[in-house]
Amino acid sequence: MTDSLALAPAPTDPPTPADPQTEPLMARLRTATREVHDALHETSALGLLLAPSLSAAAYGAILERFDALLEAADTQVLIPAAPWFAAQGFDWTSRRDALARDLADLADHSAAAAPGRPRPSPPTLDLPATPGAALGVLYVLEGSRLGGRGLARHLQGALPRPITGATRFLGSPGVDLGAHWRRVGGLIDRAGADPATADAAVAAAVHTFSVFTLWFERPR
Repeated sequence: MTDSLALAPAPTDPPTPADPQTEPLMARLRTATREVHDALHETSALGLLLAPSLSAAAYGAILERFDALLEAADTQVLIPAAPWFAAQGFDWTSRRDALARDLADLADHSAAAAPGRPRPSPPTLDLPATPGAALGVLYVLEGSRLGGRGLARHLQGALPRPITGATRFLGSPGVDLGAHWRRVGGLIDRAGADPATADAAVAAAVHTFSVFTLWFERPR
């Protein structure tokens, strides 16, 4: 009888690199975006969200930057891809509605008013309106819900009391994040079985994180 332990590599053997052509796309995306993801979280603007206290004006400025990014992602990539998402059985919904409600709450709060400060214009993502690019952008935006809920909980104690409810965008209230992320991952892995689509998704995700980082680092 063959000893089953003999089938395992020796402890000193180096790990076998994953083959990009067979590795699930979600795993490829996590590996490929790790550094650019970390760089985004290190921007000073996003660091403010973890401060012990945050003024309504500062929070509003951060949300306006998010809104410009989402406008770019939606109009340039995700809305054109919506029919493709639907054909895959995935119900894509823009997150800008929740963001608009948060911004409306801030506008109603007098301390958030910043007369003369124009909303930032959306950046150009320079991505094609293709399924692969859409998957990469989707990975970035929907993945941000996971950390966003923790930020929303923190902001309950950091924001002025009248606007502690203006965390719909970050907190995704009412969304089962575990189930939602599994649906996103299922779509990405199924579509990523096509090598060209997978390569395009990885490139788009890395590029999107990089654009977002530059966007949050730029002065207002």
